[in-house]
Amino acid sequence: MLSKSFNKTFSKNDRSAFRKRFVCGLVAAIFLITGCTMVGPDFVKPEAPVETEWLEARDPEIKSAPSDYKAWWSAFNDPMLNNLVETAYQQNLPLQISGIRILQARAQLGVLIGNLYPQQQQGRGSAQYNRLSENSPNSLNSDDSFWQYDAGFDVAWELDIWGKFRRAVESGVANLEASIADYDDVLISLTAEVARIYVLLRTFEERLEIAIENVKIQERSLQIAEIRFKAGAVTELDVVQAKSLLKNTEAFIPRFEAGIRQAKNALATLLGKLPGQIDQMLGGAKLIPIAPPEIVVDVPAELLRRRPDIQLAEYQIATQTPLIGVSKADLLPSFELFGSFGLLTSSSRNTQAGGRSGSSFSDLFDSDSFEFFGGPSIRWNLFNYGRINNQVRVEDAL
Repeated sequence: MLSKSFNKTFSKNDRSAFRKRFVCGLVAAIFLITGCTMVGPDFVKPEAPVETEWLEARDPEIKSAPSDYKAWWSAFNDPMLNNLVETAYQQNLPLQISGIRILQARAQLGVLIGNLYPQQQQGRGSAQYNRLSENSPNSLNSDDSFWQYDAGFDVAWELDIWGKFRRAVESGVANLEASIADYDDVLISLTAEVARIYVLLRTFEERLEIAIENVKIQERSLQIAEIRFKAGAVTELDVVQAKSLLKNTEAFIPRFEAGIRQAKNALATLLGKLPGQIDQMLGGAKLIPIAPPEIVVDVPAELLRRRPDIQLAEYQIATQTPLIGVSKADLLPSFELFGSFGLLTSSSRNTQAGGRSGSSFSDLFDSDSFEFFGGPSIRWNLFNYGRINNQVRVEDAL
């Protein structure tokens, strides 16, 4: 009586609406649960004691104020130095590798974000011919030769109950930031090295020119000393001293020339060019770049915060911290929703019982060919013999 009353009270449409509300409520509950629970520690930015002003802050020659030295080399007003830095920025191979690492980290982050959604989504389709043995038992007198067609879609979704995948996304975001900081670190080191070697090259070139001029002057002084010695105006000691001074100066010339070659080879490496191509770029006046008389220095705290190597270290900690939660989530049970939806039919050369002809490939798209199954599952690594706990310790130590 109760069943009949229930059927009368709830029509087919009412039951369908009830099922829809139940499914919607279940999905909302799943998202609510997966959005509120996260195991593992949160990253906390480490604090460090820093000075708020320089020790020479009261020196009138030092001006301390916020400044932007992104293109600090331009303060030398040397077009050749600007060109070399720009070329290094475009063609330096380690810098390009650091840039590609940013693309790699960005793609890895996309993979981690994708894990928040159904992880396995596979379409399937097959056409299979079956031929049964004539000697096998066939009590139902069914067809022994038939085609079977199948098309469908399988899906599996591990729910992020404990924040495992969200922690991985946090780590991926910090890893992307770390790759950007690493790029900035390489860029700063590159520009500093290009400027240092360029100044060193110009210094060697100027010292070489001075040494060549000194050789000419000292050769003339030696000639005068020899003439005066022959005339008896001076002793032989003056000739020996003039000759010694000349030889010492001449000995510096190969050193300066070797320094110039080494500096050019170093620039070629930094700029990603052949050594012979550097000579074509280093035209114009060979003047040592002169720093401006006034330099604005930032406060120590802001200077430290801008250093990319310090930012890189901070982001590396931020990358590692969420991985502790990823490992801790393996200590808890994981919940998964799975399902399969598809169409299945078969066709045979014989007729079915009752004289009706067997189905064909065109029947695959009929509503009667639709099949599905699904449900939840749970998996819990109860017997892991301390492997998960030790993995948590590994991530914590890192």
